[in-house]
Amino acid sequence: MLRVMYFSILKEKVGLKEEEIDFKGPVGKLKEVLKERHPEIGDLLDRVRFAVNEEYVGEDHYLEGNEKVALIPPVSGG
Repeated sequence: MLRVMYFSILKEKVGLKEEEIDFKGPVGKLKEVLKERHPEIGDLLDRVRFAVNEEYVGEDHYLEGNEKVALIPPVSGG
């Protein structure tokens, strides 16, 4: 099972800090699954960075199903 962790605005909108999802496949497909599962963050997911086991990855990175996946939303500062 993937452990998907939500941060910042994603955590607020989903109402979860993390959840487990039974998934194997590329990060790009996981993004589509999450859009269906949590439509309230669908618009944000196109701007989110995905980190797998604490390393940023691209959408073609293949998930084996036992990783920690952090969704890092865009940040702004002043």
